[in-house]
Amino acid sequence: MKEIYQHYVKTSEINTPIFIKLSHADHNYWYNFKSDSNHKYDKNHYLYNTGSYRLGQMNSELFIRKSITGQYVIVLTSIMAKSILIKERFAYLISLFSPNKKKYDIYFEKFSAGASESAFELFKYAFKMGDSCVYILEKDHPEFQNLKQQYGRALVGKNSFLAFYHIFLARSFQSSDLVGHIQRRLYDNDYLIKKKVLSTDKKIMLQHGPCMATNVFERGYFNRKVPIAPDYMLVNSNFEKNLFLKNTGYTDKELMVTGLPNIDLYVKEQQSEKNQITFMLTWRPWDLTGSIEVGSYLDRYFSFLELIREEKFYKDKKINVILHPKSRIILQEQFPDIYEKYEESFFEGDIKDALLSSKVVISDYSSITFYAFAGGSNIIFYWEDKALAEVEYGAPNILQKEIAFGGIVEKFKDLHSEIVYSYNNPQSPFHIAQFSKLMECTSGHNTKNTYEYIQNIIFENEHNPLEEESAFSISEKQSSAS
Repeated sequence: MKEIYQHYVKTSEINTPIFIKLSHADHNYWYNFKSDSNHKYDKNHYLYNTGSYRLGQMNSELFIRKSITGQYVIVLTSIMAKSILIKERFAYLISLFSPNKKKYDIYFEKFSAGASESAFELFKYAFKMGDSCVYILEKDHPEFQNLKQQYGRALVGKNSFLAFYHIFLARSFQSSDLVGHIQRRLYDNDYLIKKKVLSTDKKIMLQHGPCMATNVFERGYFNRKVPIAPDYMLVNSNFEKNLFLKNTGYTDKELMVTGLPNIDLYVKEQQSEKNQITFMLTWRPWDLTGSIEVGSYLDRYFSFLELIREEKFYKDKKINVILHPKSRIILQEQFPDIYEKYEESFFEGDIKDALLSSKVVISDYSSITFYAFAGGSNIIFYWEDKALAEVEYGAPNILQKEIAFGGIVEKFKDLHSEIVYSYNNPQSPFHIAQFSKLMECTSGHNTKNTYEYIQNIIFENEHNPLEEESAFSISEKQSSAS
């Protein structure tokens, strides 16, 4: 287990496939460790897992699951309080005896950690309409208590009894990211929630961001073979819809061309005062390892921090330096001394607020560029490692020079002059025209249109035979884990 943990520290790999190695005098032979050499895809792979083994000194837990193909995989994840497991099981039992079997629409965002994206906007609209809706949010979110006063019982804390109870009585899951983020933790050996998710045919993904930056399709992000893949996808234009039709198994009926609800927020703020600058690069799992190389993700952040300290242009301006949530966690865990040194320089707060106040947003392959441009910001695409990134992503990005809606910088030395130019000029007509091809739904009515579309889906066939499966017991979970 210590070796597995050290492997994680060195490579940042959360999921490690298990192989059997046979040593021979002139060659080593590697075999996939599978329960059956002829194992074929089965939804039970998603449910299978062992119990968790706690690595106390390393603040981690370890368990084994099966991949889609039946391959055994070691998973390293965060420690979970045993009280969470007790609350989940109790909530499940109570839900079985719910007197009226009232069904709920469950809303949440990435990791259930925020309240600023499309799921929250849609929840607010549904709450106003009097729906049976519940929003799940981490209790340590800075705005949790304020939101609780506004939405009362409709807002519940993640991993609370009420959160689990409503999940087990859900008729739909409407989220800004994959439904797996509703689990107790990101990488989890949960069984009860997974079983519930599998039995629900209204998993609606509102998108964390438009799928038109990197080629997420080549990375299998929307693989319909994955048991908990969304049943319906929201898209922002016919351009994006055609990408899904070409690259996934989704049909025309399963794609909603209604536009991201939270784009409405940015459209309404196009004319508001913008005098800040935001720097936010996207997630780069390939270079967040046990060392910080020149030109790596973290090295670029440190270079930018030095730039804004040296150049007078930035002295009277608010600069938002935003780390991707995953990279912040890894920086804290792997480089605590470095994190402490720069901690005060990193942005704290709602990313939406930073984008809405920014005249210039610098990013690379992140979907935040679409939000920021919709809100009136100038975009700078910092593509110094574009060739490497496309190799690591496994395919060329969708967003290329021909359809880019902002300035492109390929060398760090050119970044400052591009920032100055973008800060002192409005959005160009050319970039506006480019953007309109990719994002058609910018009328300011995306929330209303998306809500009405989903209501038709929910009420078109209220009878869901999948949810009439015989109740599964907790002992079944235990037997599966064993």
